[in-house]
Amino acid sequence: DMGSTETANKWKIALWKYPKRAAMQRRLQALQPRQVKVQINNDTKMIPNQLTVLEASYKHFGEKIPHNCRAGICGACEAKMAGKRFKTCYTPVRDGMRVITLDHEMMMFRQMTADE
Repeated sequence: DMGSTETANKWKIALWKYPKRAAMQRRLQALQPRQVKVQINNDTKMIPNQLTVLEASYKHFGEKIPHNCRAGICGACEAKMAGKRFKTCYTPVRDGMRVITLDHEMMMFRQMTADE
């Protein structure tokens, strides 16, 4: 039995994923194209700015961030920036941003506890 929130989310995703993805693509295309410096985990690169963090992670960093709706709804794609979780599929890359993926954070945590 699925919880009602889960069901509501499934409907929300079904209804909104295409219009919300389209809205994000328009937002990205409206940006003045330029190169920005982005860090994901231990990797820093100059990349085009007309991408979401999720797109950049796959295209430029080879980081497979898990995702589902790609429309900023479900939260499956979350990563951390400045200690706060955010939805990578609905966040454009910005110059100087530093992103830590949740699996990388887990790995660091495990290494830290293993060293004690």
